[in-house]
Amino acid sequence: MDEEVKKVFSNKKSKKLERGVAFPCCVSVNNLCGHFSPMPDETQALAAGDVAKIDLGCHIDGYVAQAAHTLVVGGGKVAGRKADVVLAAHHAHQAALRSIRDMATNTAVTEAIAGVTEEFKCSPLEGVLSHKLKKHLIDGNDCIINKSNPENQVQEFEFQPGDVIALDVIVSSGEGKTKEAEVRTTVYKREIDMWY
Repeated sequence: MDEEVKKVFSNKKSKKLERGVAFPCCVSVNNLCGHFSPMPDETQALAAGDVAKIDLGCHIDGYVAQAAHTLVVGGGKVAGRKADVVLAAHHAHQAALRSIRDMATNTAVTEAIAGVTEEFKCSPLEGVLSHKLKKHLIDGNDCIINKSNPENQVQEFEFQPGDVIALDVIVSSGEGKTKEAEVRTTVYKREIDMWY
């Protein structure tokens, strides 16, 4: 990522422009819901049929671009609950994108995600937030919650022209609740008020 982002805006005027990794490359397989960036000694081979979620982010002058993609390893046809959950995530993401418009609310986006996933008999994952982006900030205070319930809610806000949102839609074929995994955490959030 560092090599590729250095090729962008590479003229003399922009040579001193800060650029690089904004979010590490993560590959989360099957039941790992996201943000898993294994250390070199924790590498494992992907098997045909594994569902792999890849996400990463780069920045130029503090402005972040994040990307993610889900795929089934090995290609070919996918059937059953695995197909349901992948299609539910795709269509829920499309519905969420259509819901983000001027004067619409974050609640409408959450409802769109819930409506689509219900059609596939799947569930949005609890605790997942999409954030409004700002310069040097990938998790602003204005959030869209993936699944709203009495324990997990966010303050409602209206979208305005010029808002930039990192939309994160994660879907489960089960209840949509997270559990602790045996893998260790390798991605940490920087405290904004701390200098290293």
